Amino acid sequence: MLRVKHCPKLQRNKLLSTLTGEECERICPHLQKVQVSAGEILYQPGAASDHVYFPVDCFVSLSHVMEDDSSTAIGLVGYEGMVGIAHFLGGLTMPHTAVSQSDGFVMRIGADILRQEFRRGDRFHRQLLLYGQALMTYMGLSAACSRHHSLQDQLAHLLLQILDRVPSREIVLTQESIASMLGVRRERVNKAALQLQDEGKIAYARGHITVLDHEKLAAQVCVCYEMIKNEYDRLLDPEESSGEMSMWCRDKDDISISA
Repeated sequence: MLRVKHCPKLQRNKLLSTLTGEECERICPHLQKVQVSAGEILYQPGAASDHVYFPVDCFVSLSHVMEDDSSTAIGLVGYEGMVGIAHFLGGLTMPHTAVSQSDGFVMRIGADILRQEFRRGDRFHRQLLLYGQALMTYMGLSAACSRHHSLQDQLAHLLLQILDRVPSREIVLTQESIASMLGVRRERVNKAALQLQDEGKIAYARGHITVLDHEKLAAQVCVCYEMIKNEYDRLLDPEESSGEMSMWCRDKDDISISA
C-alpha cells in the first residue's frame, strides 16, 4: 500500500498512529475529540460503557477501590494506549475504576465500532492485543512494586511513568491524588517528595512537580520501571508498528474530528 502523510491528529496517540489506510477509512469517521477534566471518571467497576478512550495529552489512572474507599493505582494510560481493553478482550465491563488525573483531550470511539474492527483480524487487531499484553504486565509489576519497594522508590516510579505518558516535564497533581494512586496517606507522600527534592531530582510545590534531573530520578527508581518500559518498547515499537494513512486522510490533510 502506498505510504502517505500521516494525519497529525492520529499521531498524537501511538495506538491510533498504527492504523493502516483501510483501517483509517473505517475508524476515523467515528472518532470524537473530547475534553476531560482531572478527577473525571471514565469507567466504574462492573458498569457498562458505550465508549473506549485514546488519551492525547492527559493520563488516566486505573485503580482498585476497596470497601473503605481507599484505592491503589494498578496502571496508567496516556498517549501510548487506550482505556477500555475489556471491550476487545470480550469482558465488556472493567473490574477497576478509570479516572483522568489531568485536564486534556481524549479521542473517543463507540465500543461497538472498536469490537467490529477488532473482529476483522487486521493489523490493528494485533496492535490492540500487544497493547493489552503490555498493560497486563504493567499491572502485575505495579502490584509487586507496591508490596516490596520503598515509598520513595514507588513515587519516583510513578513520576517516571507519568512522564512517559504526557508531553511535559511538569506534572500537575495534588498530594491527595498521588496518595490515592499509591495507596498511602498524604503525609507520607509529602515526606517522600521532599526527600526527592532535597536530592535535587524534582522541584516540589503544592499541586506541581517538575522533574529537574531525569537521570537521577531514573537511578532512584526500582527495577520495576525498567522492566515495564522494556516491555512496552518491545511490544509497541513505533518503527515496527507504524501504518500508512489512506488517500482519504491525505486529501483532507487534517482529518475533521468532531469535538
